[in-house]
Amino acid sequence: MRTFDATLYGSYTQEQAIELAMGLDWMDVETREQDIKYKDHITTVNGVGVWYDFGADYYFFTDEVVA
Repeated sequence: MRTFDATLYGSYTQEQAIELAMGLDWMDVETREQDIKYKDHITTVNGVGVWYDFGADYYFFTDEVVA
């Protein structure tokens, strides 16, 4: 999966992760291919997937725009 180099570690809520996805200019954030084993898809906002890694306890973001 193509993930952005932006994560939320620590005591963040699902709502805060969604707010970040809506407010950040993702065009300026690098992406990389990554395999994350323990993940739950929360939602997709403007082509950005919001995910939770329940194995490592952090939120991460994916590029959902098909080129």
